[in-house]
Amino acid sequence: MHGSCSLPMLLLLPLLLLVATTGPAGALKDEEKRVMVELHNLYRAQVSPPASDMLQMRWDEELAAFAKAYAQQCVWGHNKERGRRGENLFAITDEGLDVPLAMEEWHHEREHYNLSAAACSPGQMCGHYTQVVWAKTERIGCGSHFCEKLQGVEETNIHLLVCNYEPPGNVKGRRPYQEGTPCSQCPSGHRCENSLCEPVRSPEVAQDLPGLVTEAPSSPATGASGSRKMGAEGAEEPGIRSGLNSGPGHMWGPLLGLLLLPPLVLAGIF
Repeated sequence: MHGSCSLPMLLLLPLLLLVATTGPAGALKDEEKRVMVELHNLYRAQVSPPASDMLQMRWDEELAAFAKAYAQQCVWGHNKERGRRGENLFAITDEGLDVPLAMEEWHHEREHYNLSAAACSPGQMCGHYTQVVWAKTERIGCGSHFCEKLQGVEETNIHLLVCNYEPPGNVKGRRPYQEGTPCSQCPSGHRCENSLCEPVRSPEVAQDLPGLVTEAPSSPATGASGSRKMGAEGAEEPGIRSGLNSGPGHMWGPLLGLLLLPPLVLAGIF
């Protein structure tokens, strides 16, 4: 009798341990949240030419929940129900989710963007970068999911990262920020901190905020020849857009299952 009762418990134990150790599906770890916000603020503070009106960005749990719910759908393409939220996507195979690498890929597009002309070089992609440095955007939330099958691509076992932004960037016909002396056009109720317009907070709230990183952390996944990465950019007013931007690894083009020669990145059609 004792043995027959113990067998189900022994079978159940590994399952209980798995549930206890995996945590919420699609939720970023606290350290990943911190790095995501800090790298956004670092890149925003370092724009060249400098920005006069760049707001400091902070994490938003409601946006994170929205992004996580969409990531769990395992669709390679922008959320058509995102409303007035900006959106950046990143996907990678063979390696685990790598927040610094995703940020590096998005920020790399700055090489193709001309602020004066408010335009991207022909055949290139800049929408990830312009969303990252959109001055009026001040909230970000991200979610991730491991997709055995990602709708829209033929590759399997993909880590999908979705980040949503408020207010959204990439408004057609507008520059991401105003060029000028840092913080010279901060809105009222803000002060200058590390070249960013920081909301004035009570001392108690300020003590709970993490410090700003001063340089981008190196990513162990960068340059990994076996990994495959994809990125899709978002806009407040969606339109059909496709293009390629440089980056290590194998990438997919706008056509389903089309494997392009490295190093290339997918531009989402939205």
